[in-house]
Amino acid sequence: MMKYGTAILVMASVLIVGGANPVLAQEQRFAFIDMDRVFNEFYKTQLADAQLQERAEEFNEERRRMIAEYEELQESFSVAREDAQSTALSEEVRRQRRSEAEEKLIELREMETRIQSFDESRRKQLEDQGQRMRNRLVNEIQDVIRNYAKAEGYHVVIDSSGQSLNAIELILYVDEETDISEPVIETLNRRR
Repeated sequence: MMKYGTAILVMASVLIVGGANPVLAQEQRFAFIDMDRVFNEFYKTQLADAQLQERAEEFNEERRRMIAEYEELQESFSVAREDAQSTALSEEVRRQRRSEAEEKLIELREMETRIQSFDESRRKQLEDQGQRMRNRLVNEIQDVIRNYAKAEGYHVVIDSSGQSLNAIELILYVDEETDISEPVIETLNRRR
């Protein structure tokens, strides 16, 4: 909601200032950029996504090992529990198996807690790493946009990829001449 309100406020301010003074309005140069497209087509975004995917796969592999260990433990618990109830075994052996089953049950609960904790911590690590990568990429993109806008004499660059609260594009039309998405993408990917 804040993004939508802020975007409207910024655009209204720019139009009012520019529209109030015809000379100033003629001197102002506006450009538009599709930040979603720029971000997604930036080669470093694809590298970062691949790195996050690799990291997620490492976590999944570690989780699979934990689940296998859990299933093994669950199987030994089931065997001990069945033996504890078997009338074919002596009372002493059944008592021993009951004790083993109780220990295995405690281990199972601890393992469940470890797996849950593992899931939460790894998910948070991936989210944090993804956010840090995203912030670095956005900062790099913004630097290129600023330099390009200054070099080309643009006074204002507006993101045309935003949507309203109704999921409708905020900017319904952008003339190709004022859309700087392609040259910014080319500049970013030139460093590849």
